Amino acid sequence: MSLLQNFFYFIMNRTFFTKIFISIFISSFIGIVTIAIINHQYFKHILINNEMERVQQSINQSAVNLDNLLSRIINDMDYFITYYESDIIHINTNNQTNPADVEKFMNDLETFQLRFTDELESVFYYKEDEQSKDPIFIHNNNLHRIPNIIYVEHEWYKHYRNNVDLPTWTVPTDQHLFYQDRSQKTVWLTIGKYSKGSEFGIFVIRINSKIFSDLFRELANDDLMIEIRDGNGNEVYATHSTDHLINNSDWLETTSTLEKSEFNIHVFINKLAITDKVNQVQSINLMMVPLILVVTFLFSLILSLTLSRPIKEMLRLLKQVENGNFDVRFPNRYKDEIGILGKGFNKMIANVKNLIDQVFVIKMDKLKMELKQKESTILAMQNQINPHFLYNTLETINCHAIVHHVPSISNMSQALADFFRYSIEKNQIIVSLQEEVTHVETYLHILNERYPEIEISINIPEPFYSYSIIKLSLQPLIENAFQHAFSGERDYYLNIYTEDINELQYSVCIEDNGEGMDKDKLDALNESLNNLSANVDATIDKDKNKKSFHHGIGILNVHSRILLSFGSSHGVRLKESMSGGLLIQITLPKKGNEHETINR
Repeated sequence: MSLLQNFFYFIMNRTFFTKIFISIFISSFIGIVTIAIINHQYFKHILINNEMERVQQSINQSAVNLDNLLSRIINDMDYFITYYESDIIHINTNNQTNPADVEKFMNDLETFQLRFTDELESVFYYKEDEQSKDPIFIHNNNLHRIPNIIYVEHEWYKHYRNNVDLPTWTVPTDQHLFYQDRSQKTVWLTIGKYSKGSEFGIFVIRINSKIFSDLFRELANDDLMIEIRDGNGNEVYATHSTDHLINNSDWLETTSTLEKSEFNIHVFINKLAITDKVNQVQSINLMMVPLILVVTFLFSLILSLTLSRPIKEMLRLLKQVENGNFDVRFPNRYKDEIGILGKGFNKMIANVKNLIDQVFVIKMDKLKMELKQKESTILAMQNQINPHFLYNTLETINCHAIVHHVPSISNMSQALADFFRYSIEKNQIIVSLQEEVTHVETYLHILNERYPEIEISINIPEPFYSYSIIKLSLQPLIENAFQHAFSGERDYYLNIYTEDINELQYSVCIEDNGEGMDKDKLDALNESLNNLSANVDATIDKDKNKKSFHHGIGILNVHSRILLSFGSSHGVRLKESMSGGLLIQITLPKKGNEHETINR
């Protein structure tokens, strides 16, 4: 595995030209060689099939001719027996038959044989009965029996004694009955067994094996051997000895069956004789391999240079970009992957140039955001003119109230002093919710002296105390409620509570049952809040919101500060409360940039 990995790393560390050249060369060569091998095997298969089909067609045609010839002989024998049946029956073994009838029958047999001069060697009729010891052999005068032949051992006689009464072929034999029987090996054809009382007879012919050789001589050669067997597998005729060819993988075998005579023709074809032509083509292919290698090498080289040239051009342009030249462009000539890559390269260079041009604008926007945060903090701290002076004055009033034993004045001045101390001492933008709530409680303690009839409740669970909030964001919203919501003569309440939104966010809700806000004004104010959320960098129009700044930091100011610190998914939302008053919901992150400071 290590060797394979090393080889892989070696290849991958080569140049793009080298990798693509090797890939194309190897792929092309393997493809060409594979096609050549497949073509060779396919051509070999097709050639063998065509040759086998050609031989099969020739054998089938010869087989049909042989079958028709043998069938014609059998049919003529049937006709002969049927036509001369009465004459045959009258021929007996006691020499009572008219010699003229016997002579006529012999002439008829000769006429029958003359019809098949080349196909038949001998034709005779054999008859015997229990009353005579000497059987009758009837044949034409041109046939001469071989003396001392024990014909009872002949295959045709065995058929006779076994009462075979159908047209049938004997097993292949070399037995001879007449001098005119020339074939060394052939078959007998017997037909019929006719009787009159106790007399029996059989009609026999001996086939000349020449009919087999004549039909298949032109087809047979040293590479194509033909064998004829009967239905029992006995060899009737063979051009060569074929015993060694059975189950021999170097020889192909095909078979054709004679439907009428039930002989089987087996043909053995030397496979090498067919494949020699294919091997000649294969030799030519081997000679072509060096030429294929040269052509493949040149083709791979040209194609690799063509494909790698755009990559080299892009690398050259990248080096110019590294040196600070952003005016270069890749020439896109084609719409392939390289063209798409070049288009992306040009677009990237243009974007980089635009980003560089915009970097100073981005820095200015960042400084602008920081400045807005500082302005918001300063505005939150400057609700009164000169808070430091007021804080010192309140401390003096507290001391005089203590000296003159006026506790109510002392408590209010102390609470007001704590209020301003929170505003001017902590220079943080983001504080904990607990710190902000403590400041709100101080502010509400002061307002309670003026509005004791307003019921105030703060319901904040302890786990929320550590969550983040913008400093001085609740007090301006509570101040708006006291200024605008509680203007009637009925009982009012102010409820401050928190809600858990998800794992990252929570909300602080300020709900009252005051006079509320009409729908148009509420929608307009929410639209202003939404516009600020859509553009975090938007600058608050101080002239337009002068009244809001005059009465306090204002809802828009608080919303803007939250957006600048935490993003557009946070901020202030207004809606009508269940009691008809106003519900202010402030969405905040649970964990912000805690204790962020501004250097003043």
